[in-house]
Amino acid sequence: MVLRAVSPFPGAGLPRDGRTAALVARDGSVDWLGLPDLDSPSVFGAQLEAGRGGRFLLEPAVPHRTERRYLPGTNVLETTFATARGSVRVTDALTLHDDRALAPMRELQRRIEGLSGEVPMRWRVEPRFGYGTRTTHLSRRAGVPVAAAGSDALAVCARDAGEPRIAGDAIGGTFHTAPGGSALIALPFAHQEPFVLPARAECDARPEDTCTAWRRRAAERTPPCRWREPVMRSLPALKLLV
Repeated sequence: MVLRAVSPFPGAGLPRDGRTAALVARDGSVDWLGLPDLDSPSVFGAQLEAGRGGRFLLEPAVPHRTERRYLPGTNVLETTFATARGSVRVTDALTLHDDRALAPMRELQRRIEGLSGEVPMRWRVEPRFGYGTRTTHLSRRAGVPVAAAGSDALAVCARDAGEPRIAGDAIGGTFHTAPGGSALIALPFAHQEPFVLPARAECDARPEDTCTAWRRRAAERTPPCRWREPVMRSLPALKLLV
């Protein structure tokens, strides 16, 4: 699979924005994410220490199988969960935005779409700043759950994904998908700067804008026709290494 060729972790996905990357396990858990940059201390670090590192779990609450791919010409990851009750598609993107616009410094978006049947979903965000060494404070700003440690802050903007609940040191929720329905969980992040909670319309537009931006970059390259497909798949992966 192309996915295995791109990711150093078998079966894992690696959505990225050219500045950092999120490691998404096959069960839908974000087990690694350094913010604001790839070499920054982790916010989710379960890949190194499952019990204390933190993660962002998102999965069906029933047994399931998974298939995944990167959307063509992008670093946006698409995972399809198939269950006995129906199927669900989750699209993971570290979004890109116009630097001139007022937007979060970094943002992870997870969009959930019902494909068939009715599937119970569960999610849980466990932020652990500084490789899990810093104390995380959970609160609400304008009704939105926010995790903060020092000059770092991460919001959990859940749209149609159940009412977010703060319980202990995590934020989570449950909901059901239906054919044609969609939900969104966005995690905007701020580091030593004013915290921006994105408006709904801006938040909804960013995944498509991100795909368009990646494909525009790919269109600027003209590899030989014989090798076009592998070269075009490699270009987004190489962007991660720059």
